[in-house]
Amino acid sequence: MRNDTTDVRLPAAVHLEIQPPSSYSSSFGSEPWQREIRSFRGEVIYENGRFPHFRMEDGEFDDADEHDRHAYHVLARLRSTGELIASARLAPAELLAPSKVMALDEPGATRLLSKERLRRTDVLEGARWVVHPHHRRQNIGQLLVVASNVLAQRLGRSLIWVLAGTVAGQDAILRHFGFWEASPDSHPMPEVGDMVKLLACRPEQLLGNHPRLAAQVAPAVLDELTRIRLGRESSPVA
Repeated sequence: MRNDTTDVRLPAAVHLEIQPPSSYSSSFGSEPWQREIRSFRGEVIYENGRFPHFRMEDGEFDDADEHDRHAYHVLARLRSTGELIASARLAPAELLAPSKVMALDEPGATRLLSKERLRRTDVLEGARWVVHPHHRRQNIGQLLVVASNVLAQRLGRSLIWVLAGTVAGQDAILRHFGFWEASPDSHPMPEVGDMVKLLACRPEQLLGNHPRLAAQVAPAVLDELTRIRLGRESSPVA
């Protein structure tokens, strides 16, 4: 059933950016934009000291995660300053060893793949959906969801699955936009103080339910994918 969100718009003040998976020869954090993402996520998840392990001894914030280098990173920035205000990570599920979804809810994930007649190579695993507190309730999270689904569609992926937090209502936001509960089980994720549930969506269905917003976001995603492709083609070959 179509549930188009006509009141959501891509804010003119926000620029969408996509960064590609990293080289296998380098760790995630060797490039300035990678360190920026890790620092941004660490500061937001730190929550004014609630999770102190995201603040280093030197006072800097950091969220190091082994899956970052395999992932596309969907970012939202303020056009005026370039400030990073939101980010999401989407990685090909088959490259994650182990996939966090499979590690926490392998029975649910296996049932989901069987029901949808898909393989892990059809899946993008979403994680680290983070919006800065000063920019929440401004539709930034919804824009990341739609941009991530446009990305999945362009990459030929048929499913996005994610372990969605239930404490702050991340699962409710995703369900509102077309994700469904793929498993009845909840799992503790103590490093971020949350209980998570496996949610999933079909990109073609989600985008079909939000055609106006998809039409706004898609050109920005396609521009970024073109930039990534051209950058790779112009890179010197060793």
